[in-house]
Amino acid sequence: MTVVVAVSTLLAGIVIGYLWQRSRSCSITGYRDFYLFRDTLFMRTIFGMALGAFAGYLLFYRFSGAMVDFPLFLHDEPGAGSVATLILALVGGLGYAFFSVMAEGCPLRQHVNATTGSGAAIVYLIGFYFGVLFFRLIVIDFINVFMRLF
Repeated sequence: MTVVVAVSTLLAGIVIGYLWQRSRSCSITGYRDFYLFRDTLFMRTIFGMALGAFAGYLLFYRFSGAMVDFPLFLHDEPGAGSVATLILALVGGLGYAFFSVMAEGCPLRQHVNATTGSGAAIVYLIGFYFGVLFFRLIVIDFINVFMRLF
């Protein structure tokens, strides 16, 4: 079963990545262009992602026997629904939005730009992955201590 999941995930990633690269879209530029220029062209990306997330949710809900703890937010998790969780989610979302706008695109767009040879996107992704490593090795421990306080 795990090989089937791994192969299907790989195939879905290849298809989604190909379609994303062909569309030259980004999850953050829709908001930026709408706010700055009132251009709604890339807002279709936002609506498409929301529709895809909803369809994925329904699909996984239908096959919930394979994923016992899906969706995670409906189960008793430590800190679920607490003020600390809300604060951490808001800070993370605002940081994601701010740094994506400053980098002229979301991490997915930076991957697409890196495949076309953009040096700035490659440097962004190197920093991105070092940041992920730093978060996993150091920051997560501080967040766990913070979550135990509430």
